[in-house]
Amino acid sequence: MNSIAQPTVRVCAAITESTVEGARAAMQRAAACADMIELRLDYLRDLDFTRVESLRPLIEDPPLPTIITCRALDEGGRQAIEDKIRLRLLIDGAKRYSVFCDVEAAHYHTAASMEPDQSRLIVSYHNFAETPPDLEAVWEIVAALPAAIHKIVTMASDSSDSLAMFRLLDRAHHTNRPVIAMVMGEAGVATRILGPSRGSYLTYGSLARGRESAPGQLTCEELREVYRINRVSRNTIITGIIGSPVMHSVSPAIHNAAFNELGMDYVYLPLQVRDLGEFIAKFVSPSSREMHWNAGGFSVTLPHKSAIIPYLDVIDPAALAIGAVNTIVVKEGRLEGHNTDAEGFIAPLLKVASLLGKRCAVLGAGGAARSVVHALKARGAIVTLFVRDEKKASDVFAASEVNIEPIGSFPDSHSEIVINSTPIGMRGHSEGESPAPLGSMHGCEIAYDLVYNPLSTKFLEDAASQGCYTISGLDMLIGQAVLQFELWTGRNAPIEVMRAAALASLNP
Repeated sequence: MNSIAQPTVRVCAAITESTVEGARAAMQRAAACADMIELRLDYLRDLDFTRVESLRPLIEDPPLPTIITCRALDEGGRQAIEDKIRLRLLIDGAKRYSVFCDVEAAHYHTAASMEPDQSRLIVSYHNFAETPPDLEAVWEIVAALPAAIHKIVTMASDSSDSLAMFRLLDRAHHTNRPVIAMVMGEAGVATRILGPSRGSYLTYGSLARGRESAPGQLTCEELREVYRINRVSRNTIITGIIGSPVMHSVSPAIHNAAFNELGMDYVYLPLQVRDLGEFIAKFVSPSSREMHWNAGGFSVTLPHKSAIIPYLDVIDPAALAIGAVNTIVVKEGRLEGHNTDAEGFIAPLLKVASLLGKRCAVLGAGGAARSVVHALKARGAIVTLFVRDEKKASDVFAASEVNIEPIGSFPDSHSEIVINSTPIGMRGHSEGESPAPLGSMHGCEIAYDLVYNPLSTKFLEDAASQGCYTISGLDMLIGQAVLQFELWTGRNAPIEVMRAAALASLNP
């Protein structure tokens, strides 16, 4: 069980339990979703680090090929253990139980003096502060140390930091050198998903959220089931969501489920992007990109929906009128910008009401309100914005021919349709709150909340209690995603599959 198999992709489950008994149980669970196990000994509080025999209950007969490691504090370790003690445990444990051991490059010479079995030795470098600009030089130093596998892991502050790591992977792959390489943090998630297809020996996953051994680590289940990592190759068409933050997004679950349903060789990634210009130039634009991948298209979310416009070659009329793009299509060497928010928003309303002449109240005047107002006005609705800052809203919506009123006057508006375009009520933000005072929607026919997490918000609950027909933000989320999918693929989207994936993601 301790010889390493040769699957195309290896998912290594990181075991971060605090007790030997808990770690043993976790290792058994890992067998259902992983190809290998990394046992983090520094997490264990009841292990005798001075005796190699203490490892026997854990690794004498592990369920999967196993790596043992015991990190130094300055490279992510969880407790202070004398270097000679922890390194001796790793070196002797690897020899006695025929497992792999991972030691830091900074402590290599001490480990080498203990006569390790180099065929089972992984030498690693971790930088929790940054991806150093001289990454290639760091790699040369690490790779010069005799070992079976070399590992280099850095921290990302932006998705663009991953470019250097992908280049390093390409270089190592072409020299047939076993290497584990990835970038930590939310901005480095793409390296965890795409790394194996670019030559990384393995990628790490946790057994559950909250049990990660490093920042940005996905679960083994997410890697397998959401991102279908075993099917990702260098030819896979790349899509994803560009924004900051993005890890809360359910879009990866929605789109990847749709690709899977139709058997399409696409993957949808969360791409945390702060420097939009650099990312577009290096990762997206066909004329300048340095990242070697098959870019198909991207979703664009906050804070980039307006900022993206100058980087596009073609923009559809609706997106221009709204002043926001939420979808990029990479096509024939050009970047096309689209806005699917407006149509995604309006479709559920059109199923239940004619909007011509309807009095519509839109609460809030942020980015989401632009698409809402555009869609409502295009269908002949009479729109009033209820806002906190009337002057700011007047500047933004000067060309939209809408009425603008202070939020406090909403209860007297006698609106027939009310839309909450604010984040009020969102989980993790202001859950349990509503932008509309209790009792202010008597006589309202339809209440529509763009918040989709939770599905049932205080705003919708209050509206329903006053006799309103309610529409959840999930309908808009799915609607805009369906249009994005069809723009990228030219295929009819599997709508119910996408809805089911969103619900599963929202209610894990």
